[in-house]
Amino acid sequence: MTTSIVRWLSRNDVAEANLPLASALDVVEATLRDHASGAFENPPKIGIHPRHDAFIHAMAGWLPKQRRTGLKWVASFSSNHKVGLPNITGLLVLNDPDTGLPVCVMDAAYVTAVRTAAASAITSKYLSPHHVDRIAVIGAGPQGLYHVKILSLIHPAAEFHIVDIDENAVNRLAEEISNATIVHVKEAEVAIRTADVVVTATSRLEDVAFQFGWVKEGSLVLPVHVRGWSQDITTASDVLLTDDVEQFKSYIIATGSPYRDISTVLGSVSDVIAGRIAGRVCNADRIAVFNVGLAMHDIAIGSAILDIAEQHGLGAIVSY
Repeated sequence: MTTSIVRWLSRNDVAEANLPLASALDVVEATLRDHASGAFENPPKIGIHPRHDAFIHAMAGWLPKQRRTGLKWVASFSSNHKVGLPNITGLLVLNDPDTGLPVCVMDAAYVTAVRTAAASAITSKYLSPHHVDRIAVIGAGPQGLYHVKILSLIHPAAEFHIVDIDENAVNRLAEEISNATIVHVKEAEVAIRTADVVVTATSRLEDVAFQFGWVKEGSLVLPVHVRGWSQDITTASDVLLTDDVEQFKSYIIATGSPYRDISTVLGSVSDVIAGRIAGRVCNADRIAVFNVGLAMHDIAIGSAILDIAEQHGLGAIVSY
């Protein structure tokens, strides 16, 4: 029997691969085009909930045009920071589409952060108002950091207003960002009321922290997590979209919807990219987009990292 091998990429190996963020944007946009054409399998994520404030999700995907397939097993434990551990951890397994054998196992924390921010940025590319002068990012953790890094590629002239209860987190974010203007704002309401794009990149929230009434005309709202917004985000928004309608509805039902009415979901971001939905019809439209997270993005980003790792001999090779 032929012996197969698996490349193991640790968190440090993934970081060393140094996938350019501009390349991540291209990968995510190409994958959304595959979504628009139906060239994908991305079943709704399934999960378990070991604690009331935690989940572990299994996310599988197949991209036939790119010949990429795999699964992400990702955990979110919002209280991990109290014991010095990251809130988001996980593994991504990539498989050979011809044999099904695993070819790579890699840390998924970086993949998750990058693909989430890149999905927000591509959404912003197609649905932001004509002029984006100010972007509010609520949360200065890893998701907030990568949202600033990647959104600044789409809106290089924008000023970023960052809100976090931990002032040190905002300072650390500002130290890492050299190509964008960072302003520390103490209250979420103040930042949201003046922003053209709003990203809520906090940990999972059980209670309402953000009122949709704070959102000004013409703004684009991008909640990283489903919960945290007032009920009227689904009814008062002029356009309501998601990354995948089937997965969004399944997720909302499975986790207990914080919103009474999700019937107003017009379609997906990929529908806008493909021209099936107009998206922003009027510059005054307030648009909300729930990007719940697509496994196909994880697999495409992970595959791009694997390509770099193979070229540079990164990681450890183990027998399967």
